[in-house]
Amino acid sequence: MTFQFRFIHTLCLLSIVLFFGSCKTIKEVECSGVKGFKVNSIDTKGMDSEVMLGLKNPNAFSFNIYPSEFDITFSGIYLGKAKLSKVVRINGNEEGNYSFHLKKDFKDINLLDVMKLLNGAVNKGLIEVKGELKVGKFYYKKKFPVSVQEKINLN
Repeated sequence: MTFQFRFIHTLCLLSIVLFFGSCKTIKEVECSGVKGFKVNSIDTKGMDSEVMLGLKNPNAFSFNIYPSEFDITFSGIYLGKAKLSKVVRINGNEEGNYSFHLKKDFKDINLLDVMKLLNGAVNKGLIEVKGELKVGKFYYKKKFPVSVQEKINLN
């Protein structure tokens, strides 16, 4: 064997060992709750709003949150799916608030529920957020379940 072949063979073996040796398991992302619910616009046709979720990365390394969807219910009224539309990076051992956009048309909701939302009769209610948060780094991706219930003010 030539020196060049041995060098390339050793380099490849060392790279494979380092690649698999550096793999760590991702600790579950912690959802610290609903930090806000902002109604951008609401009328008889639909609602445009944002849900702010507090997320904490307990890992020492950073990773990305990939576009995820959550089912949103406010005071028993199903509002639809809130979506994170872009990839967001969370640094290691960091906590932050992240906005999920919610757009809902009212064609499949009871008219009485729409009137409650429009008139503000449900100023303080229980918001429920359920879904899966997609996180990962490079080609490794994992889903974590999120289920949060909190009383918030609609104003």
